[in-house]
Amino acid sequence: MVYLKSFLFGIGGAVLAVVLWFTVAFILPLWVPYLTARVRGAGGGSSASIGSSSILIAALIGFVLAFAWRWYRARA
Repeated sequence: MVYLKSFLFGIGGAVLAVVLWFTVAFILPLWVPYLTARVRGAGGGSSASIGSSSILIAALIGFVLAFAWRWYRARA
């Protein structure tokens, strides 16, 4: 039962890590130049791209960390 709970917690951690990675790597590079251009009153443009490998790495890291954290806490 500990492994099942840890696995489900790991999946949640993977989803959370992907959402966080998407926000940091895609949304912020698009919005920060836009907001600074609005403050300065000048035009500006930006672009961003994310590859599937970086999303997979973020999900894997999130899963491993969440699984290990839940497993160690359940064993203690």
